Amino acid sequence: MKPHLAALLLCLSSAPALSATDPLLDKVIAGARAAPAASIAYERSLRAVSQENGGATETRTATDRWDGQLLTAVSVNGKPATPDDIAQARKAAAGRPVSGYYRIADYLRDGARRVNDPQGRTIYRIDKLPKGSVTISGDRSGDMVGEAVIDTSGPQPFVSRLRIFLPKPLSFFMVAKLDSYEVVNEYRVGPGGRPALVRQVQAIVGSQMGKAGQTRTEITYTPLR
Repeated sequence: MKPHLAALLLCLSSAPALSATDPLLDKVIAGARAAPAASIAYERSLRAVSQENGGATETRTATDRWDGQLLTAVSVNGKPATPDDIAQARKAAAGRPVSGYYRIADYLRDGARRVNDPQGRTIYRIDKLPKGSVTISGDRSGDMVGEAVIDTSGPQPFVSRLRIFLPKPLSFFMVAKLDSYEVVNEYRVGPGGRPALVRQVQAIVGSQMGKAGQTRTEITYTPLR
């Protein structure tokens, strides 16, 4: 065998096999990309209930608006947002992805395993979330996994439910521990046949500097266009 031919065969045998295409996944990703952040607008209402060391609970509420370009605080704890509230909300949102169905493409684009659950629904499992998906005292995306439930009842398949969670407890900074973390997003088809994020529930349990705590946050999204 000629040397150059042997080298060619070695390269071919060591190259990774091309994965089979998944038409359903391609359609879901394309549908998500069809509605970028600049094309959506909504009002978002948040209610967060926190508890530290088993003591009394503390409740925080807030409402803000995304108009396709800017996120603007509307109210905080039932009172109209002040200029300082608006500035703080924009500072907190700076550099972070805007919430919306379009983000489904980010979660699924780098590969997802297709399975069926006991109810026969199609599920895409995400073994590692892309950077910037979950921020808790730093980027914790690589420690999270996800499950996307696909609705195929209509002409365009879409994700109706996305669950992101921590598969096992996580310690960081030597003084902090995340015992559990779960976010469940719900999506519905809205006007024009485009899916939209309508509800999110987030639950966090952990400890820091010897203080244990938990927070449950529920957010509802009302499309404005």
